[in-house]
Amino acid sequence: MKSRMGGLIVSVGIVLILCVFHTGFAGEKAVQDKDASKKMNVSRYDETARGINAPMYAYYAEQIKKKTGITKGVCLDVGSGGGYMGLALAKITDLDFIFLDISADALEKAKLHIVEDGLQKRAKTLLADVHSIPLSDGSINLVISRGSIPFWKDPAKALKEIYRVLAPGGKAYVGGGRGTPEVRAQVEAKRKELGMEPQFGPKPRKDSNDKGPGRIPQRNYEEILKNTGIVNYTMNRGDDGMWIQIWK
Repeated sequence: MKSRMGGLIVSVGIVLILCVFHTGFAGEKAVQDKDASKKMNVSRYDETARGINAPMYAYYAEQIKKKTGITKGVCLDVGSGGGYMGLALAKITDLDFIFLDISADALEKAKLHIVEDGLQKRAKTLLADVHSIPLSDGSINLVISRGSIPFWKDPAKALKEIYRVLAPGGKAYVGGGRGTPEVRAQVEAKRKELGMEPQFGPKPRKDSNDKGPGRIPQRNYEEILKNTGIVNYTMNRGDDGMWIQIWK
């Protein structure tokens, strides 16, 4: 009887060990699959940004150069992702660049593009948060950012950080958009040519609910700017998006 009980206990123990092992392995695999999916998404976005969407970044680079007049010194690209905005600006200026992002995967892409574009002596990456920029006061001549501002948890704090790192005479050009109607048409034509789905869908209704998972919050940036205490700024909404200019 004791022998049978001992065998039963051993069998149950083995089953439990196998279940725990299987569960742990499944959990680890789920994490790995999630990480792999995230990296795949970064790669897909990167391919589009460097290819089909290149005219959009070229357009904004020209706008930044024209409206800020800054072509030398150090430029900080906030929420840079793979560095697309800064890389486009590097082609038409003599600026040096710091690509700042909280995503290590995105910055790995930026590092590759720095080499591809021959900018090893002019550009570097910085893994950091816009809400706490690890740079000295007055160390940056130009701050740029396209498309990251809607994702800032505290826009007022982030904008004050941007203002802090600006050197006297420095300027910031941050906001979001997808180019002019002409640029968007050019991008859509290329997508259609390649058999891809349209990128630019209809605009959300004004009465639509912006709350919930995956929804970008609609913010009053004019009010946010007033609360920062920053005096020198303009904010414009036009066919090419919403853009904030700050100067010191």
